[in-house]
Order: sequence, then structure tokens, then C-alpha cells
Amino acid sequence: MSNRLNHRLHLSRRSPATTRLVVTALAALALYPAALEGQAERIDSPFRWRERGFRIGLFGGYHAGNRGGLEFAQGPTSVTSAKMRVRASSPLSLELGATYGAADRWTLDVLAEGGPAIVDTVAAGWLRADAGAQIGLTGARTWNGIHPYGLIGGGFVFGIDEGASEALADQALEPFRYDISTAPHIYVGFGFEIFPSEKIGIGFEIRDYLVRVTAPEGYLFSTTLDLFEASGATAPESTVWGHNPEFGITIWYYF
Repeated sequence: MSNRLNHRLHLSRRSPATTRLVVTALAALALYPAALEGQAERIDSPFRWRERGFRIGLFGGYHAGNRGGLEFAQGPTSVTSAKMRVRASSPLSLELGATYGAADRWTLDVLAEGGPAIVDTVAAGWLRADAGAQIGLTGARTWNGIHPYGLIGGGFVFGIDEGASEALADQALEPFRYDISTAPHIYVGFGFEIFPSEKIGIGFEIRDYLVRVTAPEGYLFSTTLDLFEASGATAPESTVWGHNPEFGITIWYYF
């Protein structure tokens, strides 16, 4: 009888410790999934989702204007622009923009005996309207804080603030006057954007604008073409598409 009583007393003395062990094990099992979840959240990824998609921006840069084979078109100039982009899908944003350039152009005397000669420089300001698309190379996510993208679009260039040369003041020389008029263009480009804050982005871009340049009517007269041939100068084409690289920086504000 005494041995049985001692055995029961021994079990009763170990019971609290056993209970604590069981409770501790159950608590650990309950907390294990949460610990795994916290560990998963701490896994670093170079990609971050951008919640905001609508933005407006101010651009400043340099337009390496292509004067053309005869160098009578508008030349290089600094440019300023206002832009708007809105996200249409994860990789795609649509863009509208208006850009101004206070360029100049060279006035040519194409009737000179020695061939076309530059006789004056006049203002050739222009306004460009763009409509295009931005394609995010990482979708709507940044990669290590950078958002790389491609660009494609088109539009028109309008001549404004164009000057007139006294060298072509004679009314008979009217057909030899060049004006930008309304010239179509297409463009492709590449850029990347960084984000100092959630609402501010800084974009760095380079684009190539393929702009149509139309030669003045007088350049295509048969007598004028004969002069070009006699002087050894290259005869002009009625319309030419020229490459116009442009690069600069855009400050974006996200809504």
C-alpha cells in the first residue's frame, strides 16, 4: 500500500512540469506559421510596385536639330516642354506633350554662281505636339529604385516666331523662302526614372525625332536644278525625313 501511495505522489509532483512542457510546445506550434510569415516578409526583392499612375511633368533639354542636306531647316536649340502621362495598364502609359524650341535657320542664296551659299541667319521658333506611349520594361514596378522604359509616338511641328531675311525681301524670291509650316514627325526613345519621394519622379530621356522637312518650291525649279548641277551641289528632294536627337530631364509630379 505504501509503494502505491509513493508512486501516486511522485506522479503528482511531476504533473505541473509536464503540463508546462505541453503548453509550451502547443504555443510554439501556434506561433510557428506567424514566424514563417514574418521571415517571408523580410525577404529582400529588387522590385517595388508603383501605386500612382497619373502624373504631369516639366521637361528641359537639348534638341540637336538637323538642318538637312542643304542646311536650310531649323537648327539645334534648347527646349522646354509640358507633359502628361496616365497609366493604362501595368507596362503601358499614354503621353501627351507640347514642346517649344527657339531655334534659328540659315538663309541660302541658291542662285549664286558658285552654288548655294549661306547669306543670313533668322529665327525659326517652333512648337511641337506629341502623342505617344511609354512602355515600362519592368511593368509598373521599379527595379532597385529605377524604372526603365521605352518610348514611341508621333505628332506635328508647327513653325512660330519665324523671322524673315532681307536677302529674300524681293517678291520674286518668294518661292525660295523656307518655312517650317506644319511638319509631321515620329519618334522613338529610351529613358529611366528615379523617385526621391512617393509623389516626385525624375526622368532622364533620349529620343530621336524623325521630322519631315519640305524644300521651298523654288529649289525644285528646272533652272535652279541646272544651277545645282553646274556647281556640283547635291540637288534637293521635295521632302526629306531627318533624324533629330533630343535629350533632357523631366520632373514629374504624381497624383
